[in-house]
Amino acid sequence: MRKKDGFQFIMTRKLLVVYIVFTVLLGLFLFFVIGDMAGKCAACIVCPMIIVYLLYAYCKESKADMKAHETKAQYMNGSYFESPEWHEKYVAYLNEHTFEKPKYQSMKLDLLKRFQRREYLVKMILSLFLMFCTLCLIPLGRYYMAIIGFCLFGFFFLLEFSLYIGMPVRKWLKGDIDYEELEASYLKSKMLFYKTNALAFGTTHLHGFTEKKIYAIDYRLVEGISRKIVRLKKYEDGIYNTEEYQHFAVIHVRLPKSGDIYDVEIELNEFQVQMAIDKLSVYKIGEDLMENLSVNEHKENEAVI
Repeated sequence: MRKKDGFQFIMTRKLLVVYIVFTVLLGLFLFFVIGDMAGKCAACIVCPMIIVYLLYAYCKESKADMKAHETKAQYMNGSYFESPEWHEKYVAYLNEHTFEKPKYQSMKLDLLKRFQRREYLVKMILSLFLMFCTLCLIPLGRYYMAIIGFCLFGFFFLLEFSLYIGMPVRKWLKGDIDYEELEASYLKSKMLFYKTNALAFGTTHLHGFTEKKIYAIDYRLVEGISRKIVRLKKYEDGIYNTEEYQHFAVIHVRLPKSGDIYDVEIELNEFQVQMAIDKLSVYKIGEDLMENLSVNEHKENEAVI
């Protein structure tokens, strides 16, 4: 789950001017209208510090945006991924990381085990603890707060519990699928894992899963894999703090009935995305798999679609 920040804003030049003018007017008010020692100290010390901090935040975000613009240009024209430096890092990554294989002799069991993660269990225990803490409000007569708190933390517990028992897997298995065919493909697959996601190249299908969805795509419907990059800007106390780049393998699937292209996005690291592109070319040899690329930008509290 992505952490939700508070109010966030982009420190533009106009907004910087507005904040500086407001801070100056506030300093004048404290110095001349309030007029006491505390007001004068705040006007002479605190207000200038606020202005300096605002200038620092503006320069920091502007510098980061300029660098990101240059990086985006390198991504789009392909120079970043074609550079000898990146290729050297990619080869080093390949030497240290190989495709994994399923650990169990059953597709259902293997998928369910993938969802039994420690972070889900920790959140379940925390939610249970908070549920019992809210019950302590009953002896104090705060029945409504106890009920609301118990229901709220109970909802969080059920949410994490459903993930821990692999509810997305169980729902998918109950659907209209040919389990035996998919299992035969899955058990011989070569897999890439990243965070809570996976992409597996089976014998007949391209398998994948995220925290919420399970995929099994017939290779005959796969048009290709392209790369999507998202710049995730992170804010702290409403001010730009840092950023990271998220890399997605975008699987282009031609729907059998309508013929339209449907995109399936699975987050991997930048080297794993290239591994997926290279691997698919083995399965789709002889076909044109021109690699496309999209670069997007999001704030930390915005959903990546």
